[in-house]
Amino acid sequence: MASLRWLPFPRLRRISWCVLLGWMAVLLSGQAVVYSSHQCRLLNEELAQLQQDENRLEIAWGQNLLEESAQASLYRVERLARTKLGMDAPALEDIVLLK
Repeated sequence: MASLRWLPFPRLRRISWCVLLGWMAVLLSGQAVVYSSHQCRLLNEELAQLQQDENRLEIAWGQNLLEESAQASLYRVERLARTKLGMDAPALEDIVLLK
């Protein structure tokens, strides 16, 4: 404030301070815009990465479901029962009905 004492009118000093405060507000708001734009870019990049991860996980989930259904198919279970366990379907005369 000592540097503004040479101004002859106090009103001019007040206007000078208002201009200075206005410029500071403009600069600070500009910095805030830059910061928020940077944060927005970072968040968009993170969102894109998370969406790629989601797509990759959905593909893996679909592949796992297909593999699970193939492993549990009746044909495969019957083939494994015949070959590895030596199981066979009973003959009609071996079937007993209980009432």
